[in-house]
Amino acid sequence: MEQPSLLPLLDERLPLTEEKVAEAARLAGVPLAQAWGVVAYYPRYRGLPQGRLLVDDPVARARGFSRLREEAEGTYPPLGLEALSPVYLRFTEKGRFLEWEGRWVPFREFRLPFALGRGHGLLPPEPAPTLAQYLALGGLGGLRAWKGGLLDPGKVLKAVEEAGLLGRGGAAFPTHVKMRAVAQGQAPKYLVVNADESEPGNFKDRFLLEHHPFLVLEGALLAALAVGASRVYLYVREEFEAAILGLERAIRELEEAGFLFVPTEVFRSGGLYICGEETALLESMEGKRAEPRLKPPFPVERGLWGRPTLVQNVETLANLPLLLREGPEAWRRKEPKLFSISGDVARPGLYELPLGTPLGEALRRAGGEPEALQAVLLGGAAGVFTRDWDLPLAYGGRLPLGAGAIVAFGKDVDLWEVLEGLAHFFQEESCGKCFPCPLGTAVQVGMVRRRERDPSLLQDLAATLRGSLCGLGQSAFWAYRSLLEVEGAA
Repeated sequence: MEQPSLLPLLDERLPLTEEKVAEAARLAGVPLAQAWGVVAYYPRYRGLPQGRLLVDDPVARARGFSRLREEAEGTYPPLGLEALSPVYLRFTEKGRFLEWEGRWVPFREFRLPFALGRGHGLLPPEPAPTLAQYLALGGLGGLRAWKGGLLDPGKVLKAVEEAGLLGRGGAAFPTHVKMRAVAQGQAPKYLVVNADESEPGNFKDRFLLEHHPFLVLEGALLAALAVGASRVYLYVREEFEAAILGLERAIRELEEAGFLFVPTEVFRSGGLYICGEETALLESMEGKRAEPRLKPPFPVERGLWGRPTLVQNVETLANLPLLLREGPEAWRRKEPKLFSISGDVARPGLYELPLGTPLGEALRRAGGEPEALQAVLLGGAAGVFTRDWDLPLAYGGRLPLGAGAIVAFGKDVDLWEVLEGLAHFFQEESCGKCFPCPLGTAVQVGMVRRRERDPSLLQDLAATLRGSLCGLGQSAFWAYRSLLEVEGAA
């Protein structure tokens, strides 16, 4: 990094001792108290659970969670493995492993099966982990055009605006607005790729990073060139070790081929759900606890190290090379979106569908029959339960689309068990900075465990959580409220 950051310095010194923490603090130029605060905050520094662990995701909750839990020594937060759930991990002194096809696969070697991807454009017809494979798929057209003088910042910004590309991380904010704001800022400026995919039910970004790294990198570089960023950081969930290694190899290949026009590096995330919130992400990159900042100012004005910063989701940036190749009008006619579909469907996986596709059709693509389902969880933990099979999967609709997670539940699933997992997830992942969130999420766990259906109590809970500083707390009650609505409509 252009400025020493505490987290990488601590990572280089694992396992930590008092002397190593003091050395990292000195090199990062931060007070020793701040360094110890960081060590106590992030799981990998304070000590990860050991032994056989069950990944606690919505699908596992629907598969007889109590029975599955008996076969493990602990649990671990969702890892984008819902299409394969239930999944067990093993954490030992020798490393972290995933139980897969009768063997323990190191995290650094495990990738989501390529067969889970169903689509074209954003999803490649075959894995493209090398530059030669990406070129064979017609890749690098945007960077070639830039190198040849056929593209410039104005053309890129205009194309993004005409296409109406919305952020794919969940907020659906107009991409061109953020890009233009950073482009108008004073140098130095940065671009940060938000690849801290931690939302239960989502695995689209993980799949792209593992199987289509050059598409993501080309999109990031094009965006960086368009806004005048001096450096690109890929903030990747630290458990995605195979993706991180693949990205680092891809960066080296682009540099050797003469197409790494902006210095680019991978930053291992803090390993918490809150790190996906863009300002908390920036705090962790600066070597602090991942806690949301007050806004304004927004990152486009004062982001990383106080400089204008464009923070964009993986899928958002992966759309740029396609958008520029096809043209804004052609791209907008189909407006592709990735949907992570899992649970009680015959073919769980990642589906590339046009925005506006009805929920029922998306489920049928995955081999799910809506009539045989009790409900789906749309949007992940910060989402809702619904039975509206005609609902268009689009932004700005009646229900939040989020990042595109769809978890289907059959008639026999105990949805309160699923909801309890979500409530526990929110309680565990609250950063504790603002009072409403840790209080509200703790109260919510108790209410869900006793299956409280009193609407006045839920109204009080919602009023408390709405006072939270960021979206984690503000959306924590959505699934609860929606489950009562689904029960009432049954």
